[in-house]
Amino acid sequence: MKTKKILLIRPPRYLWPFINESDNFLLPLGLPCIAAAIRESFPDIELKIIDCPPLKIGWKALADIVRRERPDIVGAGEEALYHHEAVRLYKLVKEINPDTVTFAGGHFFSWMVDYSLTKFPIDVIVRFEGERTVVDLIQTLREGKSLDAVPGIAYKRNGKPVTTALRPLVKNLDDLPLPAYDLMPMGKYSPFGYLWPVSATLEHSRGCIDKCTFCSLWTFWGRQEKTEIEKGELEVMPHYRSKSVERTLEEIDIVYKKYNRKYIIWADPTFNVDPRWTDAFCEGLLKRNYKDLKWWAFIRADFALRDERMGVLKKMVRAGLVHPLIGIERGCTEHLRLVNKSEYTRDMVKEVFTLFKRKYPQVFRQGTFVTCLPFETECSMFDLVKYAVEIDIDYPAFHPVAPVPGTYLYQQAKEDGLIDDPDFTHYDWSTPILRSEQGFSRKELAKLNMELNKRYVLYRPHWLIRGLFSPYRHKRGLYWWFFTNTIRMLFLELKDVMLRKKDFEGLTGFMRLRKPDWYDT
Repeated sequence: MKTKKILLIRPPRYLWPFINESDNFLLPLGLPCIAAAIRESFPDIELKIIDCPPLKIGWKALADIVRRERPDIVGAGEEALYHHEAVRLYKLVKEINPDTVTFAGGHFFSWMVDYSLTKFPIDVIVRFEGERTVVDLIQTLREGKSLDAVPGIAYKRNGKPVTTALRPLVKNLDDLPLPAYDLMPMGKYSPFGYLWPVSATLEHSRGCIDKCTFCSLWTFWGRQEKTEIEKGELEVMPHYRSKSVERTLEEIDIVYKKYNRKYIIWADPTFNVDPRWTDAFCEGLLKRNYKDLKWWAFIRADFALRDERMGVLKKMVRAGLVHPLIGIERGCTEHLRLVNKSEYTRDMVKEVFTLFKRKYPQVFRQGTFVTCLPFETECSMFDLVKYAVEIDIDYPAFHPVAPVPGTYLYQQAKEDGLIDDPDFTHYDWSTPILRSEQGFSRKELAKLNMELNKRYVLYRPHWLIRGLFSPYRHKRGLYWWFFTNTIRMLFLELKDVMLRKKDFEGLTGFMRLRKPDWYDT
């Protein structure tokens, strides 16, 4: 196969209505990472990335681009939420030129091999960590050799899906080439955002040290023994790897100096695993004196307390941490055990948020809670609101749990027959998916979940007023984002009802994904 041109594409998609369009589409880090690996090994190949959402490229325009570019290979990678958009892309590519090779990657396709290869026009699935696999795949296609010898892929042989041996994880992440940021529309990511203003997505590590049943991040980057989830086989151990401090600072220098990105969104499942790494990293940032650089990160509560004792947390805030997100998840030890979460105590979590409130008031304190689990009762749901009030959080995110492929929750829910809606195109991270063991309908669970938000927001006006007039600019902006978007979305919901597009669902309705004006054009 004479491979002269490759397109990597993130196709059009619906919007999260609760945040503005600028904040909807962050830099998809996987695309420049894969592109960099291809470019390093095949400098003769013309390589382009088409990131449709920030450029507002709709399906008609995308079809014109594919016809004009005439690529030999088209690749895309997605999670369950948007996998159907990638499928639409593969169909479009094959309609234009059946000989174009389509390859799929990312969380959804890596796990759902038989399902994807049987139902969709995908030639090859690049499973899990993709940089080395993609290079191997392209070389094999160019030489016309059998795909059997390429580790880490799945494809159809004689019409039947087959998987090759899993590829070992990259031992040293510094060995990977720098992401190809120059192929991305860097100036288009959150240009007028409130949540992540003028941002770039980076990672210093891959993997996690925890084993939460609802999370697919640690299983994707973990040590995988059994990955045939469609046959009920899943066996993964947590595995954590980090780039060096020097390599990570080099990436920040690029996005800050070359692309004027002032806000870093860390994609790491847990940013603050190693206090020595974090300390050295923050020292490096402080020496660079990037006074206007800010960052957002997933952090663990117990590690934050450890880092405070060591003096590291103070450095993190001085170096730009303004928005830590802590996975609180549940309010009682029994429920944490049921989701296999490291056993935080209520007092420990309260201590962390009190610490941020009193010592680092400029930091926006956010925590996540997983809701609508099969064992959920009305009492257990409302206890989460009490918990959020008790720790005085700036923004509690109450997320109905989604049993996505690659999670132990998905495996267990399938075995127990608790997946009430098996259609992945209905996933939106706002609608309950699991069947209740307590007799609630999914609609009742959705209303209960939105009641949590109402109780925290509407019944505590002093909380909102305090944030809207905070002396700290970044925190104040986030509160105004929350306030204005709530009003805006209620207006859009009422507008849809008046135009007879839907029945009024109140707060429940406006959490669902909406089609942007440019989607089809």
